[in-house]
Amino acid sequence: MNPETAGDDEFLAAVEAATWPGERFGHREHVRLGWLYLRRHGPEAGYARIQGTIQRYATSLGAAGKYHETVTRAWSAHVYRALRETPEVEPFDSFLKAHPELLEGGLLTRHYRKETLDSEAARREWVAPDVSPLPAFP
Repeated sequence: MNPETAGDDEFLAAVEAATWPGERFGHREHVRLGWLYLRRHGPEAGYARIQGTIQRYATSLGAAGKYHETVTRAWSAHVYRALRETPEVEPFDSFLKAHPELLEGGLLTRHYRKETLDSEAARREWVAPDVSPLPAFP
C-alpha cells in the first residue's frame, strides 16, 4: 500500500487494521477518517467509529494516551458541518479545497481556551466549548 495513492477504502482498511504508517497519520488523515465515517455512517454511528478507530490505532502505535476526546469531537463537528454544506463533493481532496479551514491547525482556538484543551478532563471526556459554540453535532 502506498500512502500517497491509497484510495478511500484502502486508507480506511489500513487505519482500521493499524497498518497505516504512524508517521503518515497526521491532521489531514484524521480529517479524512472523519469525512469517510461521517459520510458513510451518519453522525452518531460515524462518530462512534471515529472514536474507536483512533483509540485502537493510537494503542497499536504505543500511544494510547494521545487520544483526546474533546479534540476528536470538536473536529468531527467541523467535518460534519462541512459535509452538510457540500455533501456531493468528492473525492476528499476536492472536499478539502471546498473547506480549507479544515486544515487550519488553530481552528479549535475559536472555540476553546488553550488551558481548557490542555486539561486532562478534556482529554478523557467531552468538554463543551468555553469561547464560542461549535457547529451543531449530535
